[in-house]
Amino acid sequence: MDINKIITDKKGLAVIALFFIAGIMLIMGTGTEINKTNVKTESVSTDRLNKELESILSKVEGAGNVKVLINYKQSGEKILAYDMESSINEKEGGKENNTRSEVVYDGDKMPVILKEYMPKAEGVIIAAQGADNENVKNQLIAGTMALLGIDEHKIEVLKMK
Repeated sequence: MDINKIITDKKGLAVIALFFIAGIMLIMGTGTEINKTNVKTESVSTDRLNKELESILSKVEGAGNVKVLINYKQSGEKILAYDMESSINEKEGGKENNTRSEVVYDGDKMPVILKEYMPKAEGVIIAAQGADNENVKNQLIAGTMALLGIDEHKIEVLKMK
């Protein structure tokens, strides 16, 4: 069998193209695409963030007992993994593209979360026993600004009774 003859022949070229397309389809799989990456996500609730901020701020020298209230201007967002399947059907009027997607679940019947965004903090009230000391107050504000990424004027430090 002569390869040059197969390549120059239209039927032979069509057979080669068909094998090439079939090979690509085998490499790509059955047409099902899992929209999932190896993104590690840490699920942090707002309550946990309040407790952790209270814990760290109470360790500031002179702060004493600390309570924190964070006000959020928008809720958090979770990006879920989807199993997407699409197909193209040819009809008399043209092509029809059908897409179907389903949420991907892990072994515990929980949706797979690709990414989680924490709610945006709008303001913080800190009640601390040592808030009457200006140096302590400034440290509490600085720590809160660093953690939450908000401006100083959005943080109020009050003396705890």
